[in-house]
Amino acid sequence: MKIPNKLIALPNADKAFHEKWDDKRNMLNIPHPFRMLCLGPPNVGKSTVVKNLLIRAKPQFKEVVVIHCDAEYTKEYDDLGENVELLSSVPAPEEWEGLVKTLVVIDDMEFKGMNKEQKRNLDRLFGYCSTHKNISIILCSQDAFNVPCSCRRCTNVFVLWKSPDMDSMSGVARKTGMKVEEFKQLFRDVLPQFRDSLWIDMTSKTPYPLRKNGFEPIKMKNDE
Repeated sequence: MKIPNKLIALPNADKAFHEKWDDKRNMLNIPHPFRMLCLGPPNVGKSTVVKNLLIRAKPQFKEVVVIHCDAEYTKEYDDLGENVELLSSVPAPEEWEGLVKTLVVIDDMEFKGMNKEQKRNLDRLFGYCSTHKNISIILCSQDAFNVPCSCRRCTNVFVLWKSPDMDSMSGVARKTGMKVEEFKQLFRDVLPQFRDSLWIDMTSKTPYPLRKNGFEPIKMKNDE
């Protein structure tokens, strides 16, 4: 058989678990594995987003790992069931087994104070383990500048709330290709309420690249 003169897509055994969008897929059933940043001030509903994504996942996540700054004390994720594992540090790449569909939630962590090993583990979690070891990631933070660049670069879903520091949020939106003025106008005209969130979905072939509060598609003027 003659091989055509073009790049041929070959299957990757490490990525056989990857999911895709289809017509019947729920808007919050984002194809696994995804990497999401939830950025906003306290009490806007970041953990609510996490739980809504979790209950709408089909097939369901078999393992849920929460990496939290106060893993021994927090009760925020107790309602997710007994199978949730709470950790205070990021495991090394070889510690992730990759055998079952896994969700990792990183909440309220201080990244700037991490040692080199923890920073390396976080970088590999986003840059390698997610796509090769069956892991979707949701990172929740109050400060966009607190999130390492390596995490932002690998993210394909952003959930953003209005913040006192809209310049930092605008910077995040700009990295997705959105113009700063468009971003500010959306929050001014379409997302006026305190808990309104802008979802920027960059997953492959997404039907909903921009949304309000997860379920309301947003059309920009240049899309019409």
